[in-house]
Amino acid sequence: MLFGPKKDGFAKVVSISEFEAEVREARKDEAPPDDEQQPDFLDLLQIPETEAIQNPEATPPQELPHEESKARLLADFIRIRSKAAQLTSKSLLAKEEEELEEILRALKGDDTCGDIASVCGDKDEYFYSTSFMSGNYAMIAVLVEEKNLQKTIAEMVRWNAKTYPSPTPIRYFLNSPYFYKEPQVERALHLIKQSEEYGDIRELMTGNQVKYLYSTRHMSEKYAKALAEAAEYGEYGY
Repeated sequence: MLFGPKKDGFAKVVSISEFEAEVREARKDEAPPDDEQQPDFLDLLQIPETEAIQNPEATPPQELPHEESKARLLADFIRIRSKAAQLTSKSLLAKEEEELEEILRALKGDDTCGDIASVCGDKDEYFYSTSFMSGNYAMIAVLVEEKNLQKTIAEMVRWNAKTYPSPTPIRYFLNSPYFYKEPQVERALHLIKQSEEYGDIRELMTGNQVKYLYSTRHMSEKYAKALAEAAEYGEYGY
């Protein structure tokens, strides 16, 4: 048998204790430097301490209530649209969210959503972020959004006359953010002249035949004419 018991004298019998002593001595003589020592097996079984164990006072983050979490998502959505110069109408949001009123209440009570404001038009309420859109621009955007040319022209003529003060040239409404066409503006002016609501809106013509609008609520015809002529005549004349 290949693996049967061997007869006496076949091999020299060595005490196991002597073998262990030699092995231990060899390992002792050949021990690697301290920086190359193999890790203790117990060290490999140790579980790394977590932050919570290292800092017993640390508390896990609290999950936001349902309405508050949705309010912050809504605020981010409004900010993205405001950054793109777009208002967010309440009717648009109502189509997507059944719990809109509860979410809006949570939004108003959340300090992180303090930049979210709203402005009311004739047809809807509109939301925007004051971080990306001024109140004046939001007011203009509402007028443009609701596509009421007569009101848009009248309100902006009144606002310019009161704020700067300045009369408003017709070309003002051909540019951003209005982009109206001249026939549209002329049609709106025709309707304005027929409406008592806009009775304070008047026209004047400068020496170089540029039409301006002004509001008698905030300036006289003489004052508006002087400002318009100064704007058109300039340093080098017409």
